[in-house]
Amino acid sequence: MTGPGTLLRRHLGAPRLRRRWLLGLATAGLTAVPLVGTLGYEGSLVLTAPLALFAVGVGVDAVRDERARGLVDDAVRSERARGASDNSDGPLPALLRAGLRELAILLAIPLAILLVAPLWQTNCDPWMGLAYFAMGPALSGLCGLVAGLWGGLLATRRGRQIGLGLLPLLFCLIVGLWRIYADPVVFAFDPFFGYFAGPIYDEGIPISSRYLWFRGYNLLACAAALLLIRLVVSPSLQLQRPTLRSRGELQPQRPALRPWSLAGCVLALACAASLGLRPGHHGFHHDVDSLARSLLGTHRSEHFVIHYAPGSQTARDIELVAAEHEFAWDLLATRLGAHPEPPIHSFVFPTPESKRALLGAGTTEVAPPWRGHLYLNEQPFPHRVMHHELAHAFSYGFGDPVFGAPARLGWGGPRVNLALLEGFATALAPRPEGHLDLHDQAAILERLGLRPPLADIMGLGFWGKSSRRAYAAAGSFSLWLIETRGVAAFSELYRSAGDFDLAYGTSLTELEPQWLAFLAARELLPKDIEALRQRYKQRPIFQRPCAHRAADLAAEANAAQARGDGERRLGALRELCSVEPEQPEHRLALAHAQAQTGHRDDAAGTLDAVADAALHPGEPGGLELSDTLLAVLDERRGDLALARGDLSTADGHYARALERGLGEAQQRTLQIKRRGAGDPALAPRLLAYFSPFDPQPDHASQAVLRLYAALQVAALPHQRALGAYLVGRQLLNVGDGADARDQLELSLSPGPGQPGLATPELLRSARLMLIEACVRARDYPRAREVLRELALASTLAGHRLETQQWQARVEFFARTLPPEPLAP
Repeated sequence: MTGPGTLLRRHLGAPRLRRRWLLGLATAGLTAVPLVGTLGYEGSLVLTAPLALFAVGVGVDAVRDERARGLVDDAVRSERARGASDNSDGPLPALLRAGLRELAILLAIPLAILLVAPLWQTNCDPWMGLAYFAMGPALSGLCGLVAGLWGGLLATRRGRQIGLGLLPLLFCLIVGLWRIYADPVVFAFDPFFGYFAGPIYDEGIPISSRYLWFRGYNLLACAAALLLIRLVVSPSLQLQRPTLRSRGELQPQRPALRPWSLAGCVLALACAASLGLRPGHHGFHHDVDSLARSLLGTHRSEHFVIHYAPGSQTARDIELVAAEHEFAWDLLATRLGAHPEPPIHSFVFPTPESKRALLGAGTTEVAPPWRGHLYLNEQPFPHRVMHHELAHAFSYGFGDPVFGAPARLGWGGPRVNLALLEGFATALAPRPEGHLDLHDQAAILERLGLRPPLADIMGLGFWGKSSRRAYAAAGSFSLWLIETRGVAAFSELYRSAGDFDLAYGTSLTELEPQWLAFLAARELLPKDIEALRQRYKQRPIFQRPCAHRAADLAAEANAAQARGDGERRLGALRELCSVEPEQPEHRLALAHAQAQTGHRDDAAGTLDAVADAALHPGEPGGLELSDTLLAVLDERRGDLALARGDLSTADGHYARALERGLGEAQQRTLQIKRRGAGDPALAPRLLAYFSPFDPQPDHASQAVLRLYAALQVAALPHQRALGAYLVGRQLLNVGDGADARDQLELSLSPGPGQPGLATPELLRSARLMLIEACVRARDYPRAREVLRELALASTLAGHRLETQQWQARVEFFARTLPPEPLAP
């Protein structure tokens, strides 16, 4: 009778059984983790490499088993006895049968576990998950099997066979890692390791046509390798030169030269080479040259080479864009006392879609420190993210010599401190949120009870946290260290990958309470906290099991809107609401789409249902809405009432929204709309200006219609200031600085008998836009005058920071882009 110990030794000692147990246990362990433990992109990505590695062993064992059985020799003897001409297909069918049978079992084990996992882990799109499993583990396993067959055929000892079989995997891994290091891509296609889509902050990861083409290329290469086995491997599984038939018989133990197999091998190899040797053409990979060919515009400044799309807004504003790059360089070089080796290449993509196709990161800006490149989405001037990304390029001089990151190799293994990597850039390029500066934002995060402990993000754990929470905490802490202990000490901390004792003579455990005490002293209003609650409420992607499906449905809705397919858009949004019913913003988006497609009664019903659910948070069917979303709810209901001509109801909704904690942009919009609710003549003009029910709000024609509506507002009695404000904003949107300046001056000084802008938020916005207009028109003296006015009114931290940034920008631009001389 076999005992448990004997059975265990048998299972652990047999490679075939050991592979099955390891794969099954590993997959079972994955199912405890949301998103990764279900059929989908992440689960397939994690399983692809192990299955490819195990498949190498499967291929080797198939060759060894066939050699041990001697089945091929029996076939040869039988063939000779028949005295017939060779009709055998050689050893390939037997090898494939054995290898594919075992590979199918290996694939079935994790697939079966992942199909059962939805009993305790939500899987929102199992069909797409099956597609990813087929495209990832299954096809990579097939590639590994082919590599293993060749490894087994090229040697006789198992260790050497495994080593030879792993050589293609190692080669592809080195090539892939080198490409990510040397070339401007953050995605990777690999025959054995599958598809790495890039930053985790991009939630939409579809199976694209280029992924299908890449797998087609892999299958062609596998077909060529298998046909080559048929051509050069003898029935005794030895590599020999094939021979032609002689007197109707084959020479003993020699593979036959099969013309059709030879033709198929050559054809498959040629097709695979045409795909694999031109990765940029097929989108499998991109380098600097292929990016430059896609962004044909080039502008050189003192420290930058800027690549952009001709005809884009960047092309129209290229001098301003270049000056903003140089301004960011000047700020960072002055503060750090060091700078990277110029030039820095900055690639500005016209749309997130074009950036995703070429780079692999759509909505996420990227700047690998070691490469000296910035990859940016086009944004209105001044670019909000470029300074942050340039700080990453500056950090190269402070980090490790290979990646420029806060990383080091010690006795405990490699250590990478992502909190310092992102904290460095966030601290050196802080962005205010209205009147809240970076420390205020972190203080709100702390008071909401959502701040991640610093120890949890000082490493790769940074990626497991909500990006907004992690960036705010790391950025504020890093800025506090720089402000209180200087740049030199922080650079030493960065270089040491977070050795606080070395840099500061104290530990993180002792520093964190000091920083928290500093945050606790920040003066904040309850409305400030509510204004950022929604911003920090978003859970990290690994806590949202339906994140990818939700992103796909949102993309489908947007594409349907662009095509004018209203019903398809509504269907996608309804499914989105069912996929993530706990996310109230999806229902608000559905109501908005219903209104835009002419179903205003349905929109009102959806909004009423959301409002009713918001009254019962925590109960079945209830929803918990932040002030931000409650204000959106009230605003949408106010818009519907305004369109019906029910001005008093609209005013009530807008007034209720304004009582909540809101960002300044949301406040300004509501203030303007409420003014419309109090004036029957103004209401339809503002409705036309904001066009909340237009199905194509981003169409080029809307800019003309908004400008016309703004001019109509300006022509109304006592509305000159508001109308000029709206006209100036529209002119700034198209980069017309001189005319926007005139209109914004009028909004601030509308003339005798004309009321001015009614709220501090509108006045501040008008002054900021006027400063931008003056910079565009190179009217720096007037910009300085407005800045002095703005500084007197900037009493809050975020406002002071924004004013100081504009003051520095104006002075730099005055030196860099001086006023053009007047024509004689």
